[in-house]
Parts: sequence; structure tokens; C-alpha cells
Amino acid sequence: MIAYNNTLLENTFLVEEAIDLKKSGFLQESNLYTIRQKLETLKTNRNILVRIGFFLLGSFLFSSILGFFSMLIALESSTNYHIVGFVYFVIGIIILEVICRQNYFRHGLDDAFIIGSQLTFYVSIYFLTYSTIAVYFSMIMIGFAFALRYVNTISFLVSLIGVVVLTGDYLINHTDISSALPFVLLLIAVGFYFLHKKIKELKPLYFYQNVMECFFIFSLLLGYASINYFVVRTLSEDLLHADYTKSDVPFGWIFNILMFLIPVFYVYYALQTKNRIMLYIGGLTFTLSVVTFRYYHSIMPAEWALILAGSLMFGAVYFVIQKIKTKATGITFLPDRTSNPAMLSTMEALIINSQDMNHAAPTQQSDMPFGGGGFSGGGAGGEY
Repeated sequence: MIAYNNTLLENTFLVEEAIDLKKSGFLQESNLYTIRQKLETLKTNRNILVRIGFFLLGSFLFSSILGFFSMLIALESSTNYHIVGFVYFVIGIIILEVICRQNYFRHGLDDAFIIGSQLTFYVSIYFLTYSTIAVYFSMIMIGFAFALRYVNTISFLVSLIGVVVLTGDYLINHTDISSALPFVLLLIAVGFYFLHKKIKELKPLYFYQNVMECFFIFSLLLGYASINYFVVRTLSEDLLHADYTKSDVPFGWIFNILMFLIPVFYVYYALQTKNRIMLYIGGLTFTLSVVTFRYYHSIMPAEWALILAGSLMFGAVYFVIQKIKTKATGITFLPDRTSNPAMLSTMEALIINSQDMNHAAPTQQSDMPFGGGGFSGGGAGGEY
């Protein structure tokens, strides 16, 4: 199913992990060099700027190919232009498969054809059916297929967005329960989270670690965005053409409460499970909740609000530091071992010394027999 050679793909992930260990100080440069020499990998770019450069180059190449075929198609008067986009999609897939056979992975060139091919397909679906439902459904299916085939995180994100917009479009335009959309999206986010939790440890998904991380982050952000008061009110005004200048949104007090409770739950659960990403998202969403509440409810002047917020944050941080500064495990205020070269050097020396001791040559025994003893208690045998 995966377009790449599994051995080369596995070697690529192993080398990337070795590079990360080298940056953290767990490996020496010589060890990393040895690993790179022994493992053949795919052609990839870890430098995001270089990858963007190749992406722009690939986009120019893809557009040039489409322009060439467009001129050929324009010469045919009997051409059915509704299917031209699907021809472009097939061309993009063929070229993408060739690029994969040349072992380009997360290189930039492959990204351009992955995104370009999908865009041509979605545009063609719309002009063929003039249905947004069909476009959203194709986003779910094609995005998921590309994510599996090419181990592509962006494609999986497109598939998740397709689920969300398809649900929203259906509830708003085809049902009478559009007001329940925030709670439906919240349930979808919860479902996404538990699905991620269930499948993330499966061995066949080893190559999809970045995809699973994207799945996790998306579920958390979707859960918060679905009940954020600003998001709910803005979308209600834009999509449902509601007017809330003189009234509040339905169940507005629930959204105001939930948009604070969910970030607090994120932070608490992140501390319990020692999940750094969830902790960051909890802090970010709590800040957004404060900003949202301040935007709609001006309780005090801005300068006093900033002073009070700063004081509360200082007090909370000081309290947490006092609680965890002496802990050596779990959530602790002690320096991260990956940022302490001296500690790593000591650890390395201990490991090397222990290996030398375990593999030391056995001591040569003397030919003179000792022990046992046959007179005057001179030996350990206790015989007189």
C-alpha cells in the first residue's frame, strides 16, 4: 500500500531519530556518521526552507505540465471539459509515482504533486457536480488514501477537515438542527481523540507517527474551537445570518463556561499523563478563552486587567514551581536531561565503564591448589 520501499522508509526514520539523539547529546558525531553509512535511506529534506524551495520548484513543474496538456486539449473542439481535471489528476498521480520510485520522500517535489493532484481532483468534482457535499466527501476519501499511500500528514489533515466541513454543511443546509452543530463537532472531536488513543500504538502504524500526532492535535483544537464563544457566535452570524447585537447566542452561558473548563481539563490531564503537547495546547486555549471573554465583556479597564492577569499568572507559576522543584521524576522543575551536556557526558562515561567491566578478560587462575586444607586448619575445608 505504501508507495515507498519499506526498508528504506524504516531506515529513514531510524536515521532521523539518530539525528535527534545527536542533537540531544546522546550520540557522538562518529556514531551518527557510522549509522548514516550503514543505512541506505530515502531522499528527504529536514530543512524546512530547502523543502519549501523544492515545493515551489515542483509546483512550477506541475503547472508547466498542465499548461502544455491544456494547449493540446484546446486544439480538440470536441473535448469534454468536465473531465479535463480528472486527466490532470491522473497525470499528477503518474508523475508522483515516478518521483516515489526515485525515493523522494518529504523532499518538496513530492509535496507539490501530492497537493497539486488533489486540488485538480477537488476542482473537477465541483465543476462536474456543482455540489459542495461531493467535494467534501472526496476530500475525506482522497485525502485519506493519499495519507496512507504517501505517508503524508497534509493529506490526512485535508481528510479531517473534510469530515468537519461535511458535517457542518449537512447540518446547516439539510437539517433543522443547525443550532446543535457546536455540540456535534465536540462529539466528533471526542471520537477522534479516543480513536487516536486506541490505534496510536499499533505496530503497523509505525511509519505514521507524524500523521497520528497531527490527528491528536487536530482533535484537541477541534474540541476547543467547537465551543469557543467567539467561533460559535461568528459562524452563527455568517452562516445562519443571525443577529446577536441585542441578544446572546442560544446557550451562550454554556459556551462561556466550557471554553474555560476545557483548557483547564487539557492542562490537568496533560500533567497527569505527562503529555507536553497537550499541556502547550491547554495553555494556548486558556489564553484564547481569556481574550475571548475580554472581547465581549469589559469588566475593568484594560490596564487593570493586564495587571491582574500578570499577578495571577505569576502567583500560579510560583506555586507550581514550589510544588515540583524537588521532584526528580514526572513533571519536575529540574533541567531537562537533553539540555545538559555535562550530565550526558557523565552518563556516557558510566555506560562505557560498565560495558568495559562486563566484558573484561577473566583473571588467570594459579596452578597452585588452594583451599580444602589437610592440617592445622590451614584451609577453608575445616578438616584437621
